[in-house]
Amino acid sequence: MHNLVLSLFKVIFTGTLLVAVLSGCSVQHQLLNRAGDLLSAETSSTDDDLELLMHASAYQLKLSESLLQQIPDHIKLAEAVARGYTQYAFVFLMDEADRVESESIQKASVLRARAAKMMTRAKTVGLKSLAHHYPDLKDHLQGKSVKQAIKIKKQDAGLVYWSMTAWAGAISLSKDSPDVVADLPEVLRMAELAWQAHPQFDHGALASMMGTLELAKPGGKPEAAEKYFNLAIEWRGNQVAPLISKAENWAVATQDKEAFKLLLNQAIELARSQNDLTNTVMRRRAQWLLDNTDNLF
Repeated sequence: MHNLVLSLFKVIFTGTLLVAVLSGCSVQHQLLNRAGDLLSAETSSTDDDLELLMHASAYQLKLSESLLQQIPDHIKLAEAVARGYTQYAFVFLMDEADRVESESIQKASVLRARAAKMMTRAKTVGLKSLAHHYPDLKDHLQGKSVKQAIKIKKQDAGLVYWSMTAWAGAISLSKDSPDVVADLPEVLRMAELAWQAHPQFDHGALASMMGTLELAKPGGKPEAAEKYFNLAIEWRGNQVAPLISKAENWAVATQDKEAFKLLLNQAIELARSQNDLTNTVMRRRAQWLLDNTDNLF
């Protein structure tokens, strides 16, 4: 999870004006695409006011989704929308649900239900856009035979990643819904397509997800998952998320308490020296996990 929110003022004000002009004057498709390029440009934010960012990102998401309806083949805009909804669900809903659960199970359940809906929305946006570029994708994911093998372009790996991450997240929050859980094989096939296209996507984010999915699938092997997590850590750049992902998933699954603490403490220390919004959010997650060690082991 990197670069949570776009440059706020540039996107909000310029984007609003563009959409108003484009919808009012029915200008050419090229200008709509230019607006899509602007809204899908991923940039960093150093603002640490998460409540402000939550409201701003919600506004930007609605703006981007409205524009995407006009240019459904704009794959980078679709990626930005899928990414935005998925990150919003993880950062502002699921993480909060974990924090409040000890005080109110009901509030935590409401937050998780909302997160599941948001990730389902992200998945739907992603699959709809991918269908414009890969018409046989749906059949492939369902295990049906297709005329030609599906090969995802490297530049499209981001949309595949965020679509399948949202899908996996929705499944993890819908364990009481067999129809939703039954989609896991499709998520696994989608993950393999992304891996074939761009294994190092987003500084190890895809590798971390491959490790998580390895642990989630029937017959998954912890040793295979650990290899993915180690690759994610190797490719992580200045981001600490892969360390936390390995701790929260692999170390908990294998009940390796020592590795759990070591990975989280390392992430917290590195996040202090490599401070940005994503690392700040992840450092908070790491500290919460450490504080709840006894509940996980």
